Amino acid sequence: MQINVLGIDHQCTAAVRELVAFTETAMLEFSSIIMEQGAAEAVILSTCNRSEVYYLLPGADEAQQEQARRRICQRYVDYFGLGRLPEAAHQLSGEEAIRHIFRVAAGLESAIPGEDEILRQLKQAYEFAHRFHNTDKCFNHLFQEAIKCAKEVKSSLKISEIPISPGYIGLKYLEEQAGGFAGKNLLLIGFGEIGQLFFRYASELPFAKITVCNRSQAAAQAACAKQPNACYLQSSQARDALPEADFVITATSCPHLILRREECPPRSRPLYLLDMSIPRNIDEGLNELPNYQVANIDVLQKLAERNAANRRQLTEQAEELINRYTADFQRWLELSEQDEVIKTLNQSVDEIAEEHLKYLFQKIEVSERERTIISRTMQSALRKAVRNPIISLKTMADAAKREHYSQVLHELFHG
Repeated sequence: MQINVLGIDHQCTAAVRELVAFTETAMLEFSSIIMEQGAAEAVILSTCNRSEVYYLLPGADEAQQEQARRRICQRYVDYFGLGRLPEAAHQLSGEEAIRHIFRVAAGLESAIPGEDEILRQLKQAYEFAHRFHNTDKCFNHLFQEAIKCAKEVKSSLKISEIPISPGYIGLKYLEEQAGGFAGKNLLLIGFGEIGQLFFRYASELPFAKITVCNRSQAAAQAACAKQPNACYLQSSQARDALPEADFVITATSCPHLILRREECPPRSRPLYLLDMSIPRNIDEGLNELPNYQVANIDVLQKLAERNAANRRQLTEQAEELINRYTADFQRWLELSEQDEVIKTLNQSVDEIAEEHLKYLFQKIEVSERERTIISRTMQSALRKAVRNPIISLKTMADAAKREHYSQVLHELFHG
C-alpha cells in the first residue's frame, strides 16, 4: 500500500487556488471518484492557501499504483475543468508523502512557517472524512500521528510565537517598551497597506482608544465603524490627537516630517512613537525631549532578521521531530502490510483446506468425529506449511527485501 498527495499550495497564484477549492459537497464527490479509481482511503484539505488530496492506494504492484495515480490525477484535472495540471501542483508518494503531511500539520509548509491555524484545518479535514467513512485503519493512524507530531512541535519549539510580520513585531516592540497596552490610547497616522495591518493587530489588543488619521476617508472610516473603540480623524487633525495619545505609529507616503520636535508640546507621561514611513515622518530629535521615545523601521528590521533566524533554527529542530515521526509511521505501515500478507496467507490455506475437505467428504463417508479430526489435521498441516514463510517475513530486516518477499507470497497464495 502507498500514501499519496496531490494538490496545490500558497506557491500557486490566488487565481489558481480559487479554481481548485473544495466545498464540503465537492470533497464527498471527489472522494467517491477517487475511490472508484482504486483509492481505499481519502482525506481532502481545502483552505485559502492550500488544496490537497491525500489518498491511499492498496496493494504492492507499483505498475498498478502508477496507473491509478495517473487516473486520479486526470480525474482531478477534469473535475475542476483545468485542461492540465497546474505547473506548481505537486504529486508525492510513499515516504515523501508521509513526511509532507507531517510538515503540513506542523505548519512548516505554510506561507508563514510555524503558523497554528493549519493544524485546526487539517484536523477538521480528517474528522470530516472520518465522519463519512472515507478513512480506515491506515489514515486514522496517520492523521492521529500527524496531529500528535504537530502538537509536540508547537509545544516544545513554539515557532509561531516568534513574530515576523512587521505589524506584529512593531506592536510587540511598543508593548515591551511601555509594559502593556491596557487602558492606553493609540494614534495611527496613515491607512495604507502597512497602516491597515497595524490596525488589524491593534484591534485585538486592549487599547482604550484607537484613533486613525488618514487623507482618504472611505477605508479608514469603514474600518473604524466596525471597531467600538476606534474613531477617524482627518490627517490635518493628527497633532490635535497627540496630547491624549500614549502610542503613535506613522505609516504614510508623505515625503516630509509630520511630527517635528519644535511643534510637539511638553509631556507629563511617556509617548512611544514608531515611524514605519519611508521617508521618515517623525523627527528623531524628539528623543532628546523628556517622555518622548522614537523608533523607526530600522529597529524593526533588525528584530525581524533576528526572529527569522530564530525561526529557521527552530524549524531545523522541528524537522528532526518530523523525521522521527515519519520513520516511526513508515515502520508501522510496513508492519501493517506484513499483517495483511499474513492474514491473506492464513485465509488462503483455510480456503484450500475447505475446498479439499469438501471434495474428500463427498467421496467418502465418515462420522462427525472423524470429520472433525480430519479437518483439524489438514488445517494444522497447511498452517505449518506457511509458518516458516511468515517467520521469515517478520524477521527480515531489509525493507526492500521484505516488500519483495511480501509481494511474492501474495502472488503465490492469492495471485
